[in-house]
Amino acid sequence: MKTHQKEFRLSTQHLFVPVWRGILVGISAGIVVSLFRLLIGIFTEWTLNAYTRVTSQPIYLLGILIVSLVLISLVGLLVKSDSDIKGSGIPHVEGELMGRLQVSWWSVLWKKFIGGSFAISMGLMLGREGPSIQLGAVTAKGLSEYLGLTPKEKRVLIASGAAAGLSAAFNAPIAGLLFIIEEVYHHFSRMVWITALVASLVANIISLNIFGLTPVLHMPEGFEALRLSQYLLLLPMGIFLGFLGYGYEWTVLRVGKVYGFLGNLLKLPVPFYGILAVLLTVPIGYFFPELLGGGHHLILHLPDSGFTLGIALLFLVIRFVWSMIAYGSGLPGGIFLPLLALGSLSGFIFGLLAEAMGLAQTSQLTIFIILGMAGYFGAVSKAPLTAMILVTEMVGDLSQLMTIGLVVLVAYLTMDLLGGEPVYEAMLAKMVPVSHLENSEPTMIELPVTEKLVGRRVSDLKLPNDVLITTQVSHGNSEVVTGRTILQAGATIYLVVNESDIHLVNQVLFH
Repeated sequence: MKTHQKEFRLSTQHLFVPVWRGILVGISAGIVVSLFRLLIGIFTEWTLNAYTRVTSQPIYLLGILIVSLVLISLVGLLVKSDSDIKGSGIPHVEGELMGRLQVSWWSVLWKKFIGGSFAISMGLMLGREGPSIQLGAVTAKGLSEYLGLTPKEKRVLIASGAAAGLSAAFNAPIAGLLFIIEEVYHHFSRMVWITALVASLVANIISLNIFGLTPVLHMPEGFEALRLSQYLLLLPMGIFLGFLGYGYEWTVLRVGKVYGFLGNLLKLPVPFYGILAVLLTVPIGYFFPELLGGGHHLILHLPDSGFTLGIALLFLVIRFVWSMIAYGSGLPGGIFLPLLALGSLSGFIFGLLAEAMGLAQTSQLTIFIILGMAGYFGAVSKAPLTAMILVTEMVGDLSQLMTIGLVVLVAYLTMDLLGGEPVYEAMLAKMVPVSHLENSEPTMIELPVTEKLVGRRVSDLKLPNDVLITTQVSHGNSEVVTGRTILQAGATIYLVVNESDIHLVNQVLFH
């Protein structure tokens, strides 16, 4: 009896550590990201109000241009001083967790906060979610250094901070957890999921107290769901979204070359490519102000817009091209929300086509918008579970989970057959082609024994040099590993590895 009580106390103490650390991460990351989101909302409203006055008072256009160029130049100076604030920041978080990057948490925190606030709120087609994830991650990294944690514990906090960042940005705590496990951390760890879930929930509570309980992309009430006889539409829709997603990834990974050519032609330094993005975006603001920004307002307006097929196609092309212009410039901003905007337009277009063929009704267009967001995002990110839960949480309606799952699955498989990669991994590969880090320190990591490893001897694994598997834990029993140890299903193995080799170990054991 006393033995069981002692084991219970030890188990409770063991669980208490990730819980209280998750609370600290959730509070700190939740405050930072909520303030970031609040500032972007205020600045964006100012920008959109200025554009709406341009037609009656043309002088506003000159004012918008001057202010935008001044602010984008300031952002360029920040990017020049620290290149780790460029883009969404999610590849940077992945790179750090893989041991391929080391960023200065304080430099990235304040520079990304300021630079992202300005860049995203100027009307450029960038999202707040990628920067929010990076802000959450670097906030947690700073907290881990303050607490004096080990490299292993630090990675857990960084992953949890990233989850809290997404949760606060979109009021989507479960999607935040899934995104980290599925897209960033790449394997299930008890310590990670407990800490990340607590951090996500706490960050979401802070966000809800500031922005309210209404879901970020709350759709109109009373839209008609698909009938069972219409489920066959989900197959071509998934294929359609998969092809569009592949086109998006192919383009976004190559748009930097276009900027490189233009930059050389105009003698424009790399950190100031955003000036071109601003100059190209101002005309869109003049003619189509409703298309500016990450796409939040467009998505909410789409169900009641009454757009014809021609208008929807035009807006899809504009959003696609100018999303590339914005992201390719290297400005601090993400692609999450722009992806969802493109997906909503794609789903809307598919719904209009189905309606024209007598296969759907106007009252069902909203569900096509929802399915479009999930399928498009699931294809590009290749994180299907995250796509399903993210859209469900953002829309605030669980009733469509079945149809969402089917579309996401087909879109994901289509993307896979076309050879598409997870977009953030592909971005990281382009950003850090060389995996070696100087002065890399040894650390301990824990990994699950997957189906690929079950039944194999440790001596049969072709691991990088200087990697040592120390322990295997299965069903609460721990054993010291030797070369003859057989890996067991459901077990967890602990490895000592140089930080720069973490991604190589993942490739050997999981791919």
